[in-house]
Amino acid sequence: MTETTTTRMRRPPDVAYKVINPLMGLLLRSPLHGPLGERLLLLEYTGRKSGKRFRLPVAYVREGRELLLATQSGWKANFRDGAPVKVWLGGERRPAFAELIDAAAGVADALGRMVRAQPNFARIIGVAVGPDGAIAQADLARVRGEGFAAIRVTLGSGGAGGATWRARSW
Repeated sequence: MTETTTTRMRRPPDVAYKVINPLMGLLLRSPLHGPLGERLLLLEYTGRKSGKRFRLPVAYVREGRELLLATQSGWKANFRDGAPVKVWLGGERRPAFAELIDAAAGVADALGRMVRAQPNFARIIGVAVGPDGAIAQADLARVRGEGFAAIRVTLGSGGAGGATWRARSW
């Protein structure tokens, strides 16, 4: 497989997120979300240890009722055992259930699906993609080592016991 090289986008300083995230949250909750809402959603969740409520704009890829998110940030731990969440999608607040995908094969599958759906995502996380659309194995190992994981969000589900929840191994 021939691979293309890519350079990871630089992450803005943390202080920038303290300003940008609340503004993005306002925009994503409004009717003015426009094209931004096609790539970003607003995730609302409760910290599993702190009990504090959080709102976080996150890039996503949608596949039917499932949304895939990826992060290397610590907030991913809130979904290790799965948790009910709310997502602002298309200007509407919807109930959902989120669970962490951190097994190597599951992360590889989720990141691959995200890159195929949104090719610019490869540059954001700094991975090379071959002509077949697959992420280079060395890059997958590197991003896993950097703590990247995926989160699967199922829309319309209030929890693992809900009638609309269906388990899937990743």
